[in-house]
Amino acid sequence: MMTTGLRGRGRQVAAIAAVIVAVVLFYWPTLRWMVNSWLSSDYYSHGFLVPCISAFFIWTKREQLKNRVPALAGYIVLIAALALYLCGLLLEIRVLGALSLVVLIMGVVLTIWGIMAAKALAFPLLFLLFMVPFGFIQDLAANLQYTSVQWASWVDKTLGLPITTSGTEIHIKDMTFTVGIVCSGINTLEALLALAAVYAYILKGAMPKRLGLFVLAFPIAIGANILRIASIIVVAFFTNVEIAAGWYHDLSSPLFFFFAFMILILIGRVMRLRINYEVLCSK
Repeated sequence: MMTTGLRGRGRQVAAIAAVIVAVVLFYWPTLRWMVNSWLSSDYYSHGFLVPCISAFFIWTKREQLKNRVPALAGYIVLIAALALYLCGLLLEIRVLGALSLVVLIMGVVLTIWGIMAAKALAFPLLFLLFMVPFGFIQDLAANLQYTSVQWASWVDKTLGLPITTSGTEIHIKDMTFTVGIVCSGINTLEALLALAAVYAYILKGAMPKRLGLFVLAFPIAIGANILRIASIIVVAFFTNVEIAAGWYHDLSSPLFFFFAFMILILIGRVMRLRINYEVLCSK
């Protein structure tokens, strides 16, 4: 009996390994493009962490993967993934290939383990979307750049500072600050959204509340970056530009990100959402 069980488990491991190797070979151009994007752009550098976080949450659900009830719907999802991949090749849209990889993984789970397993793994599988280098991120960063300048200058004007703006530049006294694309807040937005997704997932409470908390990460992240820029101008006005553009500039980024996440936690408390520690354990 034990020998038979070991053989069955060995066959399952071999089958999973074969599937992984096949997927890697088939998606090699897409995987290489994704990794290059993660390495070459700060917008997507978090891509390396996303699969690790997904793998952890999949591991916490490992007990639910012991019982396999294959679903025919998995083959439909696999066909859809293949179609999406081919469209990406024909249209030369690489992001479609990356999206098809996520769909393919969902299809594999459905085909091998079934619907119940797919439901259990819904979050870690959907979380993989954070690793996809979406092209609209760069356009969003450009829009946030101008938005941040206008609102940060409004905050400083409200505080009584003699602020003028020109495009992405903020002028005060004899100082000019250029708000670059890296200061648009897009990195804060992406990081806080990913963190908010994980935070909402591990909370215990009604799904609408948890989804609402995740959505609130958008304005919170943007607002935190606006306040960060405004604070840099304030520091420059009352001290000097060396301090503002030097150590305070570097310190303010993690400081305001922490501030944004604390606000998110506070809102979660107000919503009476509590951490569900059972989510972090295998069951």
